[in-house]
Amino acid sequence: MQIKKYGRPLLVLSTLFWLILFLINFGHGAGWSGVYSILIKKINTESLSWFFLFSALGSFVLNLLLMGFADLLDSEKLVQISFIGFIGVLAADLAVLDAQTFFSPLQYKYLLIFLAVLIISVPSVFIIQTWNLINNTFSPKSAADIYPLLTTAPLIGSIAGGFAAHRLPKYFQTESLVVTWGVCILIAVVITAVLTRLLKKYNISRHRTREKIGPKKLAANFKEGFHYYKSSSFALNLSLIFMSFWLVCTIIDFCYAKTLDKTYTTSEEMASFYGGYTTVANVTALLIQTFLGSKLLKITGVRSGFLFLPGSQIICFVVILFSPGLLPIVAAMFMQTLIGMSIQSNSVQVSFNIFARAVRGKIRTLLEGVINPLGGVIGSVAIIIIGKLQTNDSVSVERILPYVGILFSGIWLLAAVRIHKSYLREAEKTASNNDDQDQKDAGEALQIEQSAADFWKNLKRKILKTKNNDCRNGK
Repeated sequence: MQIKKYGRPLLVLSTLFWLILFLINFGHGAGWSGVYSILIKKINTESLSWFFLFSALGSFVLNLLLMGFADLLDSEKLVQISFIGFIGVLAADLAVLDAQTFFSPLQYKYLLIFLAVLIISVPSVFIIQTWNLINNTFSPKSAADIYPLLTTAPLIGSIAGGFAAHRLPKYFQTESLVVTWGVCILIAVVITAVLTRLLKKYNISRHRTREKIGPKKLAANFKEGFHYYKSSSFALNLSLIFMSFWLVCTIIDFCYAKTLDKTYTTSEEMASFYGGYTTVANVTALLIQTFLGSKLLKITGVRSGFLFLPGSQIICFVVILFSPGLLPIVAAMFMQTLIGMSIQSNSVQVSFNIFARAVRGKIRTLLEGVINPLGGVIGSVAIIIIGKLQTNDSVSVERILPYVGILFSGIWLLAAVRIHKSYLREAEKTASNNDDQDQKDAGEALQIEQSAADFWKNLKRKILKTKNNDCRNGK
């Protein structure tokens, strides 16, 4: 992946974005394994479905509120505000863990759940806004080379964080992982400040003049984004993609947590295994993304990249049905990470560049921050309902859930198929705008799809030519 050809400014900006994404995911790789392990042992797995539900609702509410500010307030500011807020949440979590004796068992349990919900919800804000900033910095043409490089940062960060999660609990308490997370985000705050200055220096900043942002302006901004969303068939198809992703992940996570709890007795053992698994899964995804990421994007195009993950999840759920246990569930998680952090991630990130710049931030916030968590809500409610309706104690909830997973993965796959036409319609719609940059972005996006189509046509011709030659030679 060559990015030098785009000049020194984009090379420097790419490096800083890479570092921010690395720190976000290093912190998450180390910190979340700690939070997750502590939570499972402190609240017991029976409360997990409610935890997943409130986590999804927390992300939904936060990003729904953020919709009013998207494309109105600078992404740089939103990133920094959410970074600082997240550090405060982590500090509160550590304080509660250190002051367990001051609370009743029920109060302690609910406080941990509440803080863990925020720990899941707040990162969705700064991750979305970081990618909004990236989308506004790079065009689709440069994105085809730069995005696969940028998406190695989450993988390398997760690998390093997973290694830390695997090793630190052997020498320190699990809470040390939460401290590591906070330190990573603090460094990211500093780098974001440097990045903001450079965006202004290189005249790439989308910095807005100071103006009063009142309730009416926020409401009008929200309404504009929602109106555009309803009129876009591509955005509506993406809704099913995003919703299905969190829904299926919730089902897999629940089965994974239940199986881990039955397998390991302490949070340290669980965190160590979780960290080891994270390292292996992300090293594999990193190798694919580093050596094949850009090539795969140019071969398949953006649209076909959406087909791989739902197809793999259907296969994984079938395997879980016929061979229950920890390894098949880990395999499902593995494929989720492997494809989700490479092929799927490339398609998702590049696809946002075909939306008009005036609504791009609002559409991303709506899809990733509002629609996506709805999948988690549906998945959590489904788990709760299945648990309530279950009458046969010999069949656990996690043995029923793969059937639900197959159903929703099928819906997900159908949406991925439908995206082929709607993606092109959205690009043509953006190309018809009066904005020169919108026209350029749409044109470059269509070129990527045309290059992919040409590749497959040429490959088909070569195969047919080889067969015809074999027939003439009597083979």
